[in-house]
Amino acid sequence: MSIIRLEGCTSEPLSSYLTGLAVLRLVSEQKDPDTRGWWKNSIFYIKSALDRDELLNFFQNEYVPTPIVSPWSGGSGFYEGDNIEGLKAILESDEERFAQYQRVIRTVHSLPEMPDVTFPIEELLGQLQERAEKSKGKKKEDYLNQINETRTLAGLIPLFSPDENILSLTIKDLENQTTLPKNASQCQNERAHTIKALIASAKKIRNQIKSIERGSGKEQIISACRDRLDDCAVEWIDAAVVIDPDGEPQYPPILGTGGNEGRLEYSNGFMKNLKWMLIDYPEVSGSLLKSTLFGEPTDKLQYASVGQYDPGRAGGFNQGCGIETKKFPVNPWTYIFTMEGTIPWASSVSRSQKSIGGGFLRSPFTVRSTPVGYGSSSEQEEARAEIWVPLWKRPASYREIRSLLSEGRADLGRTPASNGIEFAEAATSLGIDRGISEFVRYSLLKRRGDNYVALPAGRFPVGFRTESDLLRELNPLLRIIDRFKRDETPARFTSARRRIDEAIYDTLLHGGATHLKYLIAAIGQLEKLISHSGHHGNPIVGRPLSGLHPKWIVAADDGSIEMRIAVALASIRGTGGVGPIRSNLEPVDPQKPWSWGSGRGQISWEGNSFTTCLSSVLARRMMDANRLGTEKNPLYGAIQLCYEDISALIEGNLDESLIEDLLFGLTWIRWEEKTEVSAVRRELMHHHGWGRPVVHTIVPRSFALLKLLFLPGGIRREGEPIIIKPEASIIPLLCAGRIMDACTIAGRRLRSTGLIPITTSFPNGNNGIRITAALLLPIQDEKEMMKLVLKPQDK
Repeated sequence: MSIIRLEGCTSEPLSSYLTGLAVLRLVSEQKDPDTRGWWKNSIFYIKSALDRDELLNFFQNEYVPTPIVSPWSGGSGFYEGDNIEGLKAILESDEERFAQYQRVIRTVHSLPEMPDVTFPIEELLGQLQERAEKSKGKKKEDYLNQINETRTLAGLIPLFSPDENILSLTIKDLENQTTLPKNASQCQNERAHTIKALIASAKKIRNQIKSIERGSGKEQIISACRDRLDDCAVEWIDAAVVIDPDGEPQYPPILGTGGNEGRLEYSNGFMKNLKWMLIDYPEVSGSLLKSTLFGEPTDKLQYASVGQYDPGRAGGFNQGCGIETKKFPVNPWTYIFTMEGTIPWASSVSRSQKSIGGGFLRSPFTVRSTPVGYGSSSEQEEARAEIWVPLWKRPASYREIRSLLSEGRADLGRTPASNGIEFAEAATSLGIDRGISEFVRYSLLKRRGDNYVALPAGRFPVGFRTESDLLRELNPLLRIIDRFKRDETPARFTSARRRIDEAIYDTLLHGGATHLKYLIAAIGQLEKLISHSGHHGNPIVGRPLSGLHPKWIVAADDGSIEMRIAVALASIRGTGGVGPIRSNLEPVDPQKPWSWGSGRGQISWEGNSFTTCLSSVLARRMMDANRLGTEKNPLYGAIQLCYEDISALIEGNLDESLIEDLLFGLTWIRWEEKTEVSAVRRELMHHHGWGRPVVHTIVPRSFALLKLLFLPGGIRREGEPIIIKPEASIIPLLCAGRIMDACTIAGRRLRSTGLIPITTSFPNGNNGIRITAALLLPIQDEKEMMKLVLKPQDK
C-alpha cells in the first residue's frame, strides 16, 4: 500500500476540496475499494494499492467519467442552438470508457418529455403570439415587438420566386442559405446578410419558447431522468436537483440552481473538459493532471469559466494584470474533478426530504447563511447558503465518508442546525458526527453580477465547549427579537442584533471568559436600543427579556474590574416599593419587572456620562425610598464588591462604556432566582477571588465616610443594625463638587447615632460626581471602612 500526498488537493478553495473527494471516490469505485483518505495540515492524503505513477495512469487511461447530464437546463447540449462540442465528441468516441456516457445521452434524446422547438419560423411566431395573448404589461409588449421585428425582417429578404415563403423554413434551413460561393453577386450577399439578421431574431423567439416549454415541463424531465437513466447518472441528478413532496424542484446550493450557475451550465462544461483532456489533447493531459493532483507547475492551462468553486479564478475587476479580467487560465482536470466531487452530496438530498425552514432543502452540512465571522461580512450581503465541509484526520474509506455526508448531522438537541450560528453551536456541543476534527466554512456570496462565489469564511475546530450550553439559552430570546423585527426596524437595531451573532460566533470559535463578556456587552447594546424604543402601541419586543442562568456571571468573569462593577450594579434588588435597578434603566414595572410599566415609572438613567447616570439613579432610588416610606436604603446588591475595587470607579481608570453595556446586558440574567445567585456569589468569592481587590489602591476617606450613610442594612453596633439615612442635600452637594459640605452633614448624622468620625474636613474637588456614582455600588464589609474614618468605640 502506498501513501500519496496530493499537494493539489487542499481544503481551500472549494474546488480543491471537492477534487480530493473525487479522487477518493473514483479510485475506490473503479480501481481499489480499500483506498483510504484523510486530511493532514489541510492537504489530502490517500492510502492505496496504486502508487503515484499508477494513479496518474488510471485517470489518463482507465478512468470512466460519471455521465453528468442536465437536460432540464438551457445550454445543456440537448436543445437546438446549444453548444454540443463536448456532447458530440463523446457520442462519436470509440473508447470503451465513454460507452456508459453515450448510452445515457441517447436515452435522454429519446425521452418524450423533452420539448421540441425545431419548428418553422411561422409556427414559432404563432406559439409566441399565443403567449403574448395570455400575458400582460411589459412582457406582452416585448413578445409583440419580437414578433413584429421578425416579420419585418422576413419581408425585407429578396425572394427567388413569388411562391417562396421564408417563414415556412426552420432556423437550420435558413442557416444553410447563408453559405455563399466566392463569386456571389451583390444581390446574393444582401440576401444572406438579411437572412442572418432574421436568424438572430428568430433565435430570440426560439429561446423564449424553449425557456417556457422547458420551465413548464422541468419536473417531468427530472422525474423521467431519475426513472430511466443509469444509476450512476441518477447520483448526479440527486446531487443537483430533487422534486419535493409538493412537486416543486429544489436545488442543493453546492450545484447552483439545478446544475448551472447563470449562463454557466455545469454538465456541458464537464463534457467539454472531458473532450479536451481525454480525446483532443492527450499529450498535455498528463501535465495538467499532475498540476491538479500534486500542485506541479504547468503552462498548459486553458481559458474557460471556472464557476463558483474557485473565487480567485472567477474573473472580475482587480483579479488579474488588467483592470478587468473576464477569464482566467484554468485547469480542465480541476473542473472535471470538481464535478465528480459533488457526487457524494447526492444521497443526503435523495433520502432526506426535509426542509430546515424557508423552503431550503436539507443538504449535507449546508445551512442558511449568517453573515458573521469573516472580514467582508455585511448586513447587506446577499448569500445563497453556507456549506461547512468536514475534515477528518483518521484514514477513512469512501463508504465511510459517503455515510458521513449522507447523514450530514449537525443537530442542536433534536433540531437540525438551520444557520451558521446554530451550526457552530452544534460543532461545539458534540452535535455532529464523531470523527470530524474540523470544518472549513464556505459562504456562497453574490459577488459577480447575479453569480455566486464560494468564499472561504474561516475554519472551525470541532470539540466540546462549556460555553455552548449557556449560549443555547440565548436562542429563545433572540427568536423573540427576530420575530418582532419589521421592515421599518431602524438600521442601528439591525446592526446591534448582528453584533450579537458576531460575538456568539467568536465565543464558539475561541471560547473563554473574555469573549463571553463581550457577548454580554453586545446584548447590552441591543437592550439599550430596546429600552429607548418605547413600549406602547407596537413595541419592538412585547416584554422585557430575561432568561439567562446566573452561571453566565461566573463563565464571563475574566478578572476585569469592569465585569465586577457591572455585576454588582446589576444585582441591586428591589426594596419595598423601590424596584430593582432595571426599573431605573428601562421603563419596566418596578413591582412586576417581567412586564413593561406605564409611563416612565422609576426610570432615571439620565446624564451625559456613565457616572452622571449612576448619580441620577442613586438620587432617584433615595427619593423614592423616602417618598414610599421604605425603612432601609434601597441599595442592596446580591453580589458585593471589595471596597478597594469601588475606588477604581472614583479614579476613573476603567472602560466606562463597556461597564454600561455589560450592565444593560446583565439585565437578561434571572436575578429573581435567589438560590442560584447565592451559589454564584459563593463561587465568585471562594474560587474567583472577589474577596480580594483586582488592584490594591488607596480608598478615598471622603467616600468611606459617606458610604456609611448609604448602606442597605445599616451599621451593626453590639449586634443591632443602626439604619442611618442620608440627608437629601448630600447628593446635590457632591454633584456640585462641594465634598467638604457633604462630609460635614454626614459627620453630623453619624454623631447623632453615637458614631464619631475622625475628621469631616475633606477638600473639595472635581470628583464629586464619581464619588456619588460609587455610593450606589454594594460593598462586602463595611467594618473595614469604619476603621478608616471612625474613632474606636469604647466597650
